Amino acid sequence: MKSAGPFTIHQSLFTLWSLVAALLLAAAGAHAQSGDDAERCMSVANDPDLAIQHCTRAIDSRRYSGETLGKLHHSRAIEWTAKGDLDRAIADYDIAIGFSPGSAAAHYNRAIAWANKGDADRAIGDYSAAIRLSPKEAGPYGGRGVEWSIKGDYPRAIADFDSAIGLDAKSLTAILGRGRARFYGGDFQRAAADFGQAQKLDDNPYTALWRYLALKRGSIDGDEALKPYAPAATANIWPAPVIALYIGLTKPEAVIAATDSADPAHRREMRCEAIFYVAQWHLIRNERDRALPLLKEAQSGCRKNNLEYEGTLAELRRLQQR
Repeated sequence: MKSAGPFTIHQSLFTLWSLVAALLLAAAGAHAQSGDDAERCMSVANDPDLAIQHCTRAIDSRRYSGETLGKLHHSRAIEWTAKGDLDRAIADYDIAIGFSPGSAAAHYNRAIAWANKGDADRAIGDYSAAIRLSPKEAGPYGGRGVEWSIKGDYPRAIADFDSAIGLDAKSLTAILGRGRARFYGGDFQRAAADFGQAQKLDDNPYTALWRYLALKRGSIDGDEALKPYAPAATANIWPAPVIALYIGLTKPEAVIAATDSADPAHRREMRCEAIFYVAQWHLIRNERDRALPLLKEAQSGCRKNNLEYEGTLAELRRLQQR
């Protein structure tokens, strides 16, 4: 089973390459080799291991200090994040922020690392710092909105997504985030409207699935949301089995079984998605007892940066309130 690529909920990293390059060029007395390492620390793309090697050599050369040294740690932290080594990333962000406490980018990027570790409170703290330092950037509002959603504070989440959209009307991340927060809070009609707006910006099967769910959970016929994807429902690419389930071409157990043949690199994410969307299928049918064990499995098995994890927490809260 091929994958179209599972969605994640956290924002992309803030980078300040032009500023870093200027600081490095201004560093007096830098040895040619360490200067080359410092430049490559920032310029190597799509190869975190190589970038980390250059960053480490530049840091260990002891030819950089102050804000310049902080920027090198910031750059290495971005590469550690790319490798999924969040503890090392946070350690480097800590150093970078120590040298430049006014860096909105460093706070923002450390917030993403905390978010991916599942520490919503620390993530919110860093997003809030980034907002204070750079209030006209949409990203930190959107990131903080995600964390408020994870904590179940949907009014605050919606307010942050509103702020992000006010700064960037075409922010797909913020529009989708607001739609999900409204969905979790039971405002299915407005959620469907947000997902519809998102579809106009980037029409893809995941957005269509969320719009379908919002319409169906709001007791509105949602079949038209998936109609464009119906011809591909039997294709050998994820999330086609979920679409096939929703339009009545397959059974729930077949959706979950489809993840067994997935690429090992994506299998965990795909199983998380399969369980979550099958649970939603049961919830549409008011089959709470069948949805609940699936949601509990998703809670323990999903990665914390998968949006289905966020959705799972919301559904469990909703079920526990009944």
